[in-house]
Amino acid sequence: MIKRLYPLLGGIFLSVTAMAQSSNDALLYSPNQPFGTARAQALGGAGVGLGGDYSSAHTNPAGIGMFKTGEFLISAGLGITNNNSTYLGNGSMDNKGSKTNFQMPSIGVIFATNKHTGDNVWNNVTFSLGYTRLANYNNKIAIAGYNDVSSYTDTWVDQMWNADSTGIVNDYPLGGSIGYLSAVIDRYRHSNGIVDPMSNASPQRPTGGLTAIQQRGILETQGGLNEFAFAVAGNYGNRLYIGGSINVPSVNYRADLTVMEDDATNNGANKPNNDFAYFDYHQYLKRTGLGIGAKLGILYKASPRFRLGGAFHTPTFYSLHDSYSADITANTEGYQGVLSANSGQVTGGYPVDNDYTYVTPLRAMAGVTYFFGDITHVSNTQGFITADYEFVNQSSGKFKMNKYPDDEKALNDNISALYKSVSNIKVGAELKFATLYAVRAGFAYYGNPYSNDSYNANVDASRKVYSGGLGYRNKGLYADLTYSYTQGNDRYRLYTSTTPGLTPNAALLDYTRSNVVMTVGLKF
Repeated sequence: MIKRLYPLLGGIFLSVTAMAQSSNDALLYSPNQPFGTARAQALGGAGVGLGGDYSSAHTNPAGIGMFKTGEFLISAGLGITNNNSTYLGNGSMDNKGSKTNFQMPSIGVIFATNKHTGDNVWNNVTFSLGYTRLANYNNKIAIAGYNDVSSYTDTWVDQMWNADSTGIVNDYPLGGSIGYLSAVIDRYRHSNGIVDPMSNASPQRPTGGLTAIQQRGILETQGGLNEFAFAVAGNYGNRLYIGGSINVPSVNYRADLTVMEDDATNNGANKPNNDFAYFDYHQYLKRTGLGIGAKLGILYKASPRFRLGGAFHTPTFYSLHDSYSADITANTEGYQGVLSANSGQVTGGYPVDNDYTYVTPLRAMAGVTYFFGDITHVSNTQGFITADYEFVNQSSGKFKMNKYPDDEKALNDNISALYKSVSNIKVGAELKFATLYAVRAGFAYYGNPYSNDSYNANVDASRKVYSGGLGYRNKGLYADLTYSYTQGNDRYRLYTSTTPGLTPNAALLDYTRSNVVMTVGLKF
């Protein structure tokens, strides 16, 4: 059975209930913030036409060809994510989500082999090995409001329409089955003898008794997308740099969803016994996986002041594993009282597992850098402005699920309809002075990946990133410090129902993220 749902960042996504897989997951493997060293992040992530930084191994590998000496570097930092939500008219009660995490954005080592010096020879070959965090999954969303139309459990009722007495207990361990075991989901016998599924928590249940429910949802995610890269680049005549890398991204993602509903009429001294007081539901996802891909790049010094660069990222092939579990505690008052259930009761103690693959879209990017000031000697005041353009067709990502070919096709068709091609723009500048010091600033714009039409609720999920930083270099030692601020407006829909009119409006989110990153390096 396939249902249409709304994703974290807005728009419609499709969920295949057999695997709890959705097209929204495709964006987890598409970075929407600058990454790499503190210097790279201070420049807004721009660097395709610059080079000379370890982060080039993960963007334009030709850039490491600029190194003529070895180097070791390590980065560390702190990230703070905040979301303020407005849901069902409420923008003040239980609507703030905040997540703080320690991070290690990059660790790398560079080896340079100098062979020759000349205008018409390969002067040096440079190798690099290291890791960079491409995406940070640490986030928290909290929404709350009063709902007099439907309940989260109405989605479980949708599951049960074609279930027999055995299926209602055994086929839906993450939702309907444990809802039934906790008495939140029941069977209602009509006067004509027909038996239909019913939610005891829903204001729409046939037996009545509920006028509204207080609804709260918390989605907390953590982990990251870390990429290990081996890169090599050559330098021809100190003008032309060509490089490539083999990249192995590692996925570590956890998502904990909590949904709490309370009978809104349970206020004051006279609390009615209407067969529902509350339920607390939790779903836990752990996702791990590895990928393989490659990146190719070129960098050319058109003149002492101009550099041009371009890079191509092949699609990355991911092998992924999901492990789900869920539990619920509910109080149905005089009906069955307080009951608890968990997915292990349905699955024999095992999590709900799924193995599948995903292939990301390819990426193409170009960059240009202009150097200003007195560039005749490193001790003179000088600087540069650099800009990148990146193109990615988000609609071309594909899932592969051998056990569910029909669901695979529907899921990929939905990705094609939901997403579109996007353009990402990054700009940065640096000013060096007094030989030892540098100041930097940057800006990045990540385009809205969703189709801008009524099918996708006209959601703009673009991101803007503002950054600035300082640098210090003294002989073989350097240190860089950067602060960046990310801003975006999103939507989050807690659930949908296949029954018309029961789907609540999406929560509106005001998203911000602050990053502080420091990189320390040593040349050898």
